[in-house]
Amino acid sequence: MMQMVSEENKYSNFKLTITKMSEVTIITFANQKGGVGKTTLCTMFANYLVAKGKRTIVIDCDGQQTIFEKRKADHKKYKDLKEPYKVQAFSIADPENVRNLMQNLRQMKGTVLIDAPGNLAQQGLIPLFVQSDYVVCPYQYETTSINSTVTFLGFILQLKKRVQSMATEILFVVNRHDKRYGTERERKLWAETDAQWANYGKVMPKIEQRVEMQRYNTVELTVSQEEIVTPCFDSIYNVIYGENGHGKAKE
Repeated sequence: MMQMVSEENKYSNFKLTITKMSEVTIITFANQKGGVGKTTLCTMFANYLVAKGKRTIVIDCDGQQTIFEKRKADHKKYKDLKEPYKVQAFSIADPENVRNLMQNLRQMKGTVLIDAPGNLAQQGLIPLFVQSDYVVCPYQYETTSINSTVTFLGFILQLKKRVQSMATEILFVVNRHDKRYGTERERKLWAETDAQWANYGKVMPKIEQRVEMQRYNTVELTVSQEEIVTPCFDSIYNVIYGENGHGKAKE
């Protein structure tokens, strides 16, 4: 677990101060474990937001820089591509650089999506999470994934406890859900798990496991992809840009 005590004084009143002045909504896709589809969902949600007319930028902080590399591949695939949104790669190895990044993002307008690394081993994650309005936390109905999500949630709650001005909301998303899978006992345990998550954030509609989800790009959603993600993405959108959402006050 990272050392967070030193960050408390730096951020103790900072979040509330900048939120009042900020015209940007920062949404981070994260979990403690990789392989749950956070990068895919981050990219697809960017495509979804642009289709909704939202000004969007993606910051790729994952070590593999999958979104950044996919954008480069899309430029080669689609000649004369007019980028629907910018994708910027960024390393979070240095916490000071991350603090500067987050402060600069707060001067922007629109929506910033951040793809975070799939682990909690870097100090730079602290200012990233503290300054996020929302964290979208994908997970799967699988023991390792659920246990990792528990670890991740514990980290966020610990951070909120130390940084009392942190107002980040957590949105849980069951990703790659196979409706055919699971015994009656397992399904009961999964329902109980979702009920527990609801005590700490909002549980969004599940996203089904479909092969079409592997064929995503940084340009637009396909018709089949749109059918798969829309129930979940509409719910996320309504939370963020609805009457009581952070994004509503910044439009």
